[in-house]
Amino acid sequence: MSSPARLREPEVLAAQLSALRTVGKRTGSTFCLGAMEALRWLTEGGPGPLTGALIGRSVTFRAIVRELSAAEAVIYEHPSEQRRYAEGVEHALMWAQFTTPAPPAPPTPPAPSERGGRAGVAAHHTRLPRSTYG
Repeated sequence: MSSPARLREPEVLAAQLSALRTVGKRTGSTFCLGAMEALRWLTEGGPGPLTGALIGRSVTFRAIVRELSAAEAVIYEHPSEQRRYAEGVEHALMWAQFTTPAPPAPPTPPAPSERGGRAGVAAHHTRLPRSTYG
């Protein structure tokens, strides 16, 4: 049996879920959708956002690791249109466990100076959520 996961306070998770709903409705972001479903899963239980594995109201550390592994597979092994959703799931789960300090929010697009250089030379770099590298 796996031990219960150490998570941020339920009120903090609920406030972040509410903030993501607002941003998600305004932007239609799949990152926000993934983060919202991950936080809802942590607070209410039910099927995991990526694995679909059912859990009760008490999320275990092992169940979170399973979801994070599924997110990593979508993000790095088999990139697809679900990538942004998986990035949202990953960031939300890591933030909820105190692994990353910043709450989940869609990454901002690169500034115009980062989009391309002179004479058509691309200077764009892929930006990943903070949870991916720290």
